[in-house]
Amino acid sequence: MINPMSRVLQGLLLVCLICPSAFGQIKADLNQLQQKYPNDELVMLREGEKITITTAASGLKIECEHHEEYLFMNEQASRYASHGIRYSQFFQDILDVEAVTYLPEGSRYRKVPVKEIKTEKPSSRGIFFDDVMVRKFNFEGVKKGAIGTVRYREIIKDPHTLSGFMFGRYIPVLNGDFSVTFPSAVKLSYKTYGNMDGVTFQTTQSRGQTTYSWKVKDVAAHPYESDAPNLRYFAPQVFLFIEEYTLNGITKPVLSDEKKLFNYYVSLIRDVDHTADSQLGAMVDSLTRGKTEIEKIKSIYYWVQDHIRYIAFEDGLGGFVPRNANSVYQKRYGDCKDMASLLNSMLKRAGIPSHTVWIGTREIPFKYRENPSLGVDNHMIAAVKRDGQWIFLDATADKIDFGLPTTHIQGKQALVMLSEKDFTIAEVPEVEHTRNFRRDSVEVWIKDSGVEGKGRSTYEGLWKMDLKYKLAGLSDAQKEDFYQSMFSRGTNKCKAEGVTGSDLKARDQPLRFSYGFQVPDYVRTIGSEQYVNPHLSRPLQNSRIDDSRKLPYERDFRFSDDFTTIVHLPAGYRLTHLPENKSYSHEKFGFKLTYVHEGNRVVLKNQIFLKSLLLAKEDFGAWNEMITRLNEAYNENLSIQKKK
Repeated sequence: MINPMSRVLQGLLLVCLICPSAFGQIKADLNQLQQKYPNDELVMLREGEKITITTAASGLKIECEHHEEYLFMNEQASRYASHGIRYSQFFQDILDVEAVTYLPEGSRYRKVPVKEIKTEKPSSRGIFFDDVMVRKFNFEGVKKGAIGTVRYREIIKDPHTLSGFMFGRYIPVLNGDFSVTFPSAVKLSYKTYGNMDGVTFQTTQSRGQTTYSWKVKDVAAHPYESDAPNLRYFAPQVFLFIEEYTLNGITKPVLSDEKKLFNYYVSLIRDVDHTADSQLGAMVDSLTRGKTEIEKIKSIYYWVQDHIRYIAFEDGLGGFVPRNANSVYQKRYGDCKDMASLLNSMLKRAGIPSHTVWIGTREIPFKYRENPSLGVDNHMIAAVKRDGQWIFLDATADKIDFGLPTTHIQGKQALVMLSEKDFTIAEVPEVEHTRNFRRDSVEVWIKDSGVEGKGRSTYEGLWKMDLKYKLAGLSDAQKEDFYQSMFSRGTNKCKAEGVTGSDLKARDQPLRFSYGFQVPDYVRTIGSEQYVNPHLSRPLQNSRIDDSRKLPYERDFRFSDDFTTIVHLPAGYRLTHLPENKSYSHEKFGFKLTYVHEGNRVVLKNQIFLKSLLLAKEDFGAWNEMITRLNEAYNENLSIQKKK
């Protein structure tokens, strides 16, 4: 569901205050801004949002006035002429949209109103059905120095969806302001997140109204880099909470803390029928008959993974309320909420206490105490407790084994429903690197100027899940290409052959492969010496972090790699040079590389580990030093010579 708070959560449209009727008197110094922001094609001159809360006979009226002002810095900036306002029809109304382009003509601007503003259904990737719409238009005649402005009103229909404001964009913001005005009948509070040092705050009161306002100037563009945490981890933000309001002597609670958020969530699912009917009950009985408790949990969990197709529904409250288990079972499809509902019903039918869980994925940085609102989570799963530990069951991830959390919820807080009146907040663990292992063992024989070999690879934990997702849906031809890349050794002349693997659908056991390969022209001969590089596998070889990178580097999971290569020396040859052992140790990562000469063979072991999901900027130097040392080691050769 796309609701009002997702403007903050997804960085959609940040806004500004401006009066177009007076715009002819306002100028942007293009030359000065080009010098200040030489690498930016678009600058937001001002952004803002003015929220007014009033009381009415039917409840609260919440209206937001939005305004935006963009400066197009060069001719290429015309690519940003297309603009859209996304909203949920169930939770919002968008009114009085006015968009204008101001085209520079000498020392003034010519006003060109946007003539056509369309209301369309946007393409929602991965969403089967939702109620999201977009008011879409193009700034007309955009060219270097043009300014585009947008004004519109937003009506928020449910006070629970009041969100807040984020002071930051992927483009520079020169001026920004955010305010909320509310009467004494409304108890409103706010929380802030991030570094608010550059944001000024003021409280004013007039005629029984209180206004909170925040202002900021010269916010630099937030860098956009791959494999980095979401913008919300860094940008200063304000969250608003209508704690309660009083009408006709009756006080109604809304949101302010984790308890009120939990109560609201429970109110949405209270009427969902969790009782298994005869058909669902019969299925549960057939899956669990004669099994231990842990076997029952696995059997139900894996059945839902295998037989319920994930299809997202985000239609109004349908984005929050699961369908009843019997309906999901009959239709054989549903979203995360529906799968959680079905899991809970089936487990309870089997006599196993199971719990509904609300949780945010890793793109959302907030903890429940920091932001106890609808913006703190975006996912629903189930959980069981065994031996004092929570086990989280996310059936939408059909490639993961029981007992492992999915990659996108590691380290997150989970709001676990114990009963309709009680809850707990549990921490989802980050899977230890020793559980996510990749092992590769290769034997190599030198044949004239080339080598041939055979290998075995084993994947466990989240390494296994990651590989299964990569292989899912590939045709036989595509898998052949994938395996060639996966099991290529030594050089790009390598040809992998005879690849066999274990059943991709198998649960609770490693994913194993065996393969053969040939690498021509791999052995160099200089005089009486032959040189062979034993590093036919070179994990992390190209993993140096660019020196210009500004943001932390984020991985999906911690891991351990264990690569073993056994080089068989040809008959009649002796080893004349064995490289030295190498290692690197850091609290977050490292490697240990050893060589052992055993009779007529050399055994090389390369063990690499990553113990953290996040590498901070201060870790980059050490990481790159490790990669440098690895690559130096990868260039080391064995040398052999015929025995005399």
